[in-house]
Amino acid sequence: MRFVPLGSGSSGNATLVELDGTRVLIDAGLSARALGQRLNALGVAPDSIDAILLSHEHQDHCRGAERFSRGHGVPVICSHATLEAMNRSPTHFARWLPLPEDRELDLGGARVEAFPVPHDAARPVGFVLHGEGLRVGVATDMGHATTLALHRLRGCHVLMIESNYDPAMLQNGPYPWQLKQRVSSRTGHLSNLQAAALLGHAVDSQCCAVVMAHLSERNNRPDLVRRSAANALARAGAGRAALRIARPRRPTPEIRL
Repeated sequence: MRFVPLGSGSSGNATLVELDGTRVLIDAGLSARALGQRLNALGVAPDSIDAILLSHEHQDHCRGAERFSRGHGVPVICSHATLEAMNRSPTHFARWLPLPEDRELDLGGARVEAFPVPHDAARPVGFVLHGEGLRVGVATDMGHATTLALHRLRGCHVLMIESNYDPAMLQNGPYPWQLKQRVSSRTGHLSNLQAAALLGHAVDSQCCAVVMAHLSERNNRPDLVRRSAANALARAGAGRAALRIARPRRPTPEIRL
């Protein structure tokens, strides 16, 4: 298993997951060129990607999907709602596959489970990937942790969740009031406190690695996120899990299991 966030934040989100002989990108919010460059730097040929899984239609999650798909013959998998919200048809991609909402999707040796998350998008989802006896969870861009999300993310060996903002920094920061309300709403983003609470419910001693992602560059600081997450992991009995803070503009050090 190999897990590498290629970039995370408002400048673009994409994560490489290699599991049981299958290589997928979760989101493609970087340009197609940047995606190719960062994959090549990791020794991964862009043509070797088996699929792109899109969580939702916001540009920082889908910006490079069309060109990367067509340029490298990689299928895109997303819901009908996400496809429509992107103002795209299946013909815009090398291949498009609908994302099933009521069953798992087999991708080579890996299985993909999608579940809804609360965010101001058409039909946003988080993912759990299964393979090699491991569970890998990815859930960013959600305003609060629903009971369903907590259930699906529980027991993951590798878990990436967002820790977008520090409430005090957001409140006192430069954003206009309407944007502050959007970010902190129940369909916005998770604060550091909310992310820590999610960790407390989802992780246990079998968790090997946690990645805190999608940090706001104006309303958060890595040291605040690290402190909050480390405390939550320790309280949950997962203090030995590797803790990564995802980088916004370059790949985060990889996780291998």
